Amino acid sequence: MNAALCAITLLVEISAALLGQAEAPRQASHEMLGSVLWAQTSVEHDAAYEQAYRQARHILDRARRDRTWTAALEQKSGYERLPPAVVLDIDETILDNSPVEAEVVRRGGPFDPNLWDAWIRQQRAAPLPGALEFTLYAAAKGVEVIYLTNRIVREKQATRRTLAQLGFPLRNDVETIYCRGERPDWNSEKSTRRQVIAQRYRILLLIGDDLGDFLPGVRVSPEERRKLAAPYHDRWGERWIILPNPMYGTWEGALYGYEQSLSHADQLRRKRERLRSMKPY
Repeated sequence: MNAALCAITLLVEISAALLGQAEAPRQASHEMLGSVLWAQTSVEHDAAYEQAYRQARHILDRARRDRTWTAALEQKSGYERLPPAVVLDIDETILDNSPVEAEVVRRGGPFDPNLWDAWIRQQRAAPLPGALEFTLYAAAKGVEVIYLTNRIVREKQATRRTLAQLGFPLRNDVETIYCRGERPDWNSEKSTRRQVIAQRYRILLLIGDDLGDFLPGVRVSPEERRKLAAPYHDRWGERWIILPNPMYGTWEGALYGYEQSLSHADQLRRKRERLRSMKPY
């Protein structure tokens, strides 16, 4: 009887160990593991942000003195006497949302919109390196700080509270947060909102982590995205400041044709097909 019990116990322990081994690769091989850890732990990540916002200060000072200066493609003429503004994205541009991506990695599944909603309600995002200091510098120089975000309108008040408690400049008399869905044509394409901002301000600088923070029509293939951006290569670090986000963005959707109806497994398969591997040796 004791021998049989020992055998059963051993079998259970072996089964548990095997299950644990089966779990580990699934967790360890999550597609975002490396990118989330880079964002959360690397000196290189923080240095990239500090460097970008330091460069942004220099650009802002030059742009303020030049009445013909504008960073927005939507701004063609008649903007010279408009008050100056800088336009920034929010997520992964001034606020660090990597904890919600870390939870996705920990759970081992695809992105869950419910997690994102819960994260915004918690109002726990921290400022990214250099972001708060830059926005305060801009405001002190008389430059309006405009937040152009693809957070949806129902998240606006929580977003405002988060920015306020962190000390980002906000106005009570002027709306400076432009969310997705506030108007019928304010979708994830930011150009329509930039057009509205361009009617009110001379846009000195655009800052974001996604190609859509600078250009319209970016939801196309990776090859078409390169062609779209090519004519504006001289704007990077000059009128446009782009920040690193290896966790998510329109670049990722381009890898599987923005087909959200695809299963997570099919999305991963299409992503792997995009890898440029070394030649056999």
